[in-house]
Amino acid sequence: RGSAQILSEIEFRVEPKSKWGVVGPNGAGKSTLLKAILGQILHDDGSVTVGTTQKVGYLQQTAVSGSNKTIYDEAASAMEEITTARRKLEEAQENVASVDIPDEASLAALDRATQNYELLGGYTQEQEVETVLKGLGFTNTSQTCDSLSGGWQMRVSLAKLLLSKPSLLLLDEPSNHLDVNARKWLAQYMSNYEAGAMVLVTHDVDLLSSVQHIAEVAGGSLQEYKTCTYNQFLDMKEQRAKAAETEYERNLEKAAKLQAFVDKWGASATKASAAQSRVKMLEKMQKSGALDAPTDLIKNQARFKPSMVLPEPPRSIGETLLALKNGAQVGYSPDKPLVSNIELEIKRGMKLLLRGPNGAGKSTILHSLRGTLPLLKGDRLENESLRLGSFTQDLAQELDGNAKAVDLVTAYAREGSFGDISFSDNDARSVLGRLGLGDDKPLRRIEDLSGGEKARVALAMFAVKASNILILDEPSNHLDQECIKALSDSLTDWGEDDGAVVVVSHDRAFCQEIDFTHVGTVEKGNLVVEQRGATGKDWDVFHGESTRVSLGESSPVQEDKSKPSSSSSSSEKELDKQTRKQIYNAPKRIAKLESLIEKAEEKIAALDQEMLENGSDVGKLVDLTAKKEEEEQRVLEWMEEWEELEELLAQVA
Repeated sequence: RGSAQILSEIEFRVEPKSKWGVVGPNGAGKSTLLKAILGQILHDDGSVTVGTTQKVGYLQQTAVSGSNKTIYDEAASAMEEITTARRKLEEAQENVASVDIPDEASLAALDRATQNYELLGGYTQEQEVETVLKGLGFTNTSQTCDSLSGGWQMRVSLAKLLLSKPSLLLLDEPSNHLDVNARKWLAQYMSNYEAGAMVLVTHDVDLLSSVQHIAEVAGGSLQEYKTCTYNQFLDMKEQRAKAAETEYERNLEKAAKLQAFVDKWGASATKASAAQSRVKMLEKMQKSGALDAPTDLIKNQARFKPSMVLPEPPRSIGETLLALKNGAQVGYSPDKPLVSNIELEIKRGMKLLLRGPNGAGKSTILHSLRGTLPLLKGDRLENESLRLGSFTQDLAQELDGNAKAVDLVTAYAREGSFGDISFSDNDARSVLGRLGLGDDKPLRRIEDLSGGEKARVALAMFAVKASNILILDEPSNHLDQECIKALSDSLTDWGEDDGAVVVVSHDRAFCQEIDFTHVGTVEKGNLVVEQRGATGKDWDVFHGESTRVSLGESSPVQEDKSKPSSSSSSSEKELDKQTRKQIYNAPKRIAKLESLIEKAEEKIAALDQEMLENGSDVGKLVDLTAKKEEEEQRVLEWMEEWEELEELLAQVA
């Protein structure tokens, strides 16, 4: 297009009898690709090769303009081989009929001409032409072409192309002038097309169902998805986009750590070698393109961002919405309560994060708050205006597999004493659409959706009813990052002074998006609630072997640290001994780490190359990605160890 380069570095091979669908945004170069195959445009580098014996068919935009032939004759004129065979058959018949006793040569020529005419479909030509024209919507095939509108002339042109049966069929938006019935017929015809290979450029999903492979054109490049239906292509494209973005973000994080080390220790004489090594790593990452953002081909252009809007909370009478009081106990056995002596009030405007080690009883408290698990002791008190909404990690798995997504959301919005009977299927589809379940997905059965899509249906159900308390138990477990962000954004802006939120989650990124007003710690059979926001310590304290937590400035248990015990004194001596040994071995270990990291980087580069070479093999890509992630995790761990050793050496320098 002018002097601008549209496509570059293209590798595209069409095998005999293969069927390709070419997709991509408008203006990306799909039609340019077809014209390059035809030799209608020049290419700066590389080559375009079409087999010398191949018969290439291409939809001509003005092929029948001005023709005074009938529709039937114009369409049949494309069947040149049959026309030639018929002429030879008629000549052979005349030669035989012109003499009383034809010689053997004339009879043999007639026999060959008859067989060839039959083999090419001469005797069924009329039926075949009528079938194609009827499929494309023609009822009066004796009408002349010059009396037709431009759209119907295009249909004649398409009929000619199909009837010519090329060994390489190139179609550029063939359904533009077709109605629904003609499109359906064309999709079926192309599915059964056996005369040769096909390259189809279209936005029509029905037509794309006829192809075996997909080629996506975008961002000046072409990406192949072999042995892939259109729906599979959409799933694979999404997976590749997410993988590319995850890899890009991981590389940025790694580069930031390397740069931070260089900034901190670059001017230090004792750390110059280590800093220079990291500079080389950064340069290698930049040179390899690891720090380049994913191209438009890999990432979804104008990427859809899910969103959700939670209904405003109904205003209650009184401050307290829900409470567990009078020494409440929760658990599954009176003999072994998980948490005791609970005094918990959920008030308007409160956003409570429950933290604690696994198995401490956080989810059990939520069960009792929801009323699905009776208290072992104490009282559960509800505000008379309580409207409780809940989203749990298992909600998606509990959905009826035979039901349609839209039906589930509509039914849930209408049911119960607080249901909205005016809520329609269109309302449900609108909510689902905002969460990325558009097109026909709301009409699919739950069992036909992916795990992530089921979670989005559950999230849509959570979002359609007005509540004044929202209880969420590990809500991000089955959601993708976009939906997690949509959920956290909606919770941050929701409630104000009328609603309350209670969350149990191990997802730090999700929780950091929510402005919690209170943090509750569940540990060793107790619940301690503090009026404060979540801090970094809330995420670090339950890692490792220690489960003891001290949140805030005070703690129920304070140790007397004024007198060191004999055990602490001996452990300090042991620690000093270990530290001295670690310092002594640090230089040797750092050299070893540098060598390990360099070898791992080489492995990662090799895996990157192998992933490029196997871009269409999903199974192999999964295996290679797992290997690459393992290597990258090792590098991160070694770098962290390296940095710790450098810090240790700095303390004694």
